[in-house]
Amino acid sequence: MPPPSIESAAPPRRAKLILVIQRKGGVGKTTITVNLASVEGENNPPAGPEDDAPVVACGIDPQGSLEQWTRRVPEEELPFDYVITKGRLGELPKLLDDPSVRRVVADTPGFMETEIDGVRDADPLGEGPAADAMREVLEYTDLALVPIEPDFLSRDPAEFTIERVLKPRGIRFMVVINKWDSRSETDLEKVQSWCRERGYPYAPQAIRTYRIHVHAAENGLTVIQYKESGTALRAREDFYKLGLAVEQAL
Repeated sequence: MPPPSIESAAPPRRAKLILVIQRKGGVGKTTITVNLASVEGENNPPAGPEDDAPVVACGIDPQGSLEQWTRRVPEEELPFDYVITKGRLGELPKLLDDPSVRRVVADTPGFMETEIDGVRDADPLGEGPAADAMREVLEYTDLALVPIEPDFLSRDPAEFTIERVLKPRGIRFMVVINKWDSRSETDLEKVQSWCRERGYPYAPQAIRTYRIHVHAAENGLTVIQYKESGTALRAREDFYKLGLAVEQAL
């Protein structure tokens, strides 16, 4: 009698979660989330006309910046789906276990509850619904992107985010140099040197600052929908290269 067959089911596929996080507000977290999800969605279209998009942008920020932006983009032009949790727990794990989802890019709020020079063993995320939502999303993160501007004042919050939030949890991360004025190579070199001194990996392509990004949310545009111009091509190039760096890191 032949031995009974043993069916070994493959473990359920879980989507990869890319988290955009920085303690400081105003460093471009939502812009990076929307535009990275756009290029990821463009490169991973739905399998068929009735299928859901395999790329999802997720917003846990109670302010709802991601929702305000994505609702202004015509649905037929949006290359990703989006889910707004605004701090509600339990929705992200279900999304990640959805077999149709391949990538989730999550936007997060700034977190200011703990002083940078405060007690080292204090939870830097603080308390409350937003803090609990941050802890949940961090639990599932595969790669964290930490935006930093050439502005000196964004460095300490970025370091705080890495040293107090990401490293203790063993989360892989990549610094993304954002809002860089390409006329100043010195500014870029300063930030890159700052990263190297601390051993922080950083995306090889900085995101350049363009007015076209400033008005994109109001105009209901993502980077792949900018009206054709030299600026639009360079702006798309930045995010295509960021998407490639992210995929290589995952």
